[in-house]
Amino acid sequence: MSKHSSSSSLLILATAGVTLALTACGRSPSATDAAATPTATSTAPADAAAGTDVAQAEADRAAALAAKEQELAEREAAVKQQELEAELAKRDAENAAAAAADQKARAEATAAAAKKKAAATTAAVAPAVKTVAPPQPIVVPAGTPLAIELTSDVSTKTAKVGDRVQGRLQSDLMVGNRRAASAGAPVQGAVTQVVSGSSKIGGVPTLGLEIDSLVVANGTTVPISGQLVQQGKSDTGKDTAKILGGAAAGAIIGHQINHKNGSVVGGILGGAAGTAAAQKTGGEVVLAAGTVISVSTESAFQVDR
Repeated sequence: MSKHSSSSSLLILATAGVTLALTACGRSPSATDAAATPTATSTAPADAAAGTDVAQAEADRAAALAAKEQELAEREAAVKQQELEAELAKRDAENAAAAAADQKARAEATAAAAKKKAAATTAAVAPAVKTVAPPQPIVVPAGTPLAIELTSDVSTKTAKVGDRVQGRLQSDLMVGNRRAASAGAPVQGAVTQVVSGSSKIGGVPTLGLEIDSLVVANGTTVPISGQLVQQGKSDTGKDTAKILGGAAAGAIIGHQINHKNGSVVGGILGGAAGTAAAQKTGGEVVLAAGTVISVSTESAFQVDR
């Protein structure tokens, strides 16, 4: 209740109390008292109206406060909803990150296991690979004798310096237990000196050859160097052949061969392979096809495998 309403009520009660007291004492209210009563009665409606206005204002204020409280509650609810949604989104992101990290860890573990397995396989295979390392090249040393069978005739009567000479290995060329070239491998050379007894009176028939290439075991042609000089005499009916092997002098294949026409010494092999001798044709040196000559290499050469 408001302050004005309380004052009006107290005034009315006080007036009523005075009236009752006077009545009880046998006294009628005086004119003064009567005059006072209308004054109190006249102020009561104004006080009631003022109280109504105050009550309405209080009610409006309470309604505004309630509305603000409702708005505040709704705002708080919205904030809480946003916070909840943010928390859920954060949890979802953390869960996704954890799943991605777990997947990455699994992938790394799988890759590490595969790498370890590959390394173990490589380590297991490595010794086998070592054992099949490519062989070292074969080095044929200087001074190695080559038995070469000529495949065409060579004569001081027809040959010219620079003419090519063809032949083939009569036997395998071995260095230790390794084959550098096989029997039958092509050999080539050139005529380096020609002195014909038919065209020069009193001259000593001379035929010089140089072997310069050989097809080795891997199928390639390698350069080599080996000299052979064949001389003959034509001043008597008992012509003989004397072989000087240049740098290969003294490297004799087989033994000295004696026969009725003389002897073959050094690098010329007789028998079925043929015999080199100064023929009675005016003093010429003829090396027939099938003749086997011995030429020693003047320098080392290499055969790759």
